[in-house]
Amino acid sequence: MKLSTTLRKFHAAVLIGCFFMAANASATLLVEQLPAVTAVGQQADKSTGPYAESVAVPAPASINRISWWGYYLAGSVLDDSFVIALGGKTQSGSVKSVADGSVDGLDLYRYELTLATPFAVTGVTPLELALVNDSFDVEWYWQGAATLDGRRALAMLQVPEPGMPGVFGIGLLVLALSSRRRLTRS
Repeated sequence: MKLSTTLRKFHAAVLIGCFFMAANASATLLVEQLPAVTAVGQQADKSTGPYAESVAVPAPASINRISWWGYYLAGSVLDDSFVIALGGKTQSGSVKSVADGSVDGLDLYRYELTLATPFAVTGVTPLELALVNDSFDVEWYWQGAATLDGRRALAMLQVPEPGMPGVFGIGLLVLALSSRRRLTRS
């Protein structure tokens, strides 16, 4: 009886350890260009069409999320209809927006697109990112970056696989479960 209680505790500890090891993978910031403190945006809405930037992304990578900043001279986040293309391919996913301060008396918003399918970056850089708020009801500006070359404010993230700690943890779990089966058969 004591042996089965000890085994249950051991299996629970291994399972919790595997969970924490597998969750150890964290997002890697591939590109970061924070917004400028003044309103130096590039208009990118239905009246002007998309605005494209060439972005140096280290390869190989798998882009899962894209964040950018912008502001309105007309309209609001309620009217948003963003279309984002990476390397000429339109991306799908869910876009969230959140108020993120102000620039020159205009409300600044941070947007985040979580891609439905990760975008694989191979050896080709720089990568072209085209962005437009494709709504008739807005005059929207992609906020300028605080860089000398005038690139737009942007962040790209990748979320790596669990890696070796996660694989090791899963192996421990399999060993623990197989030992339990052997003990219950005896």
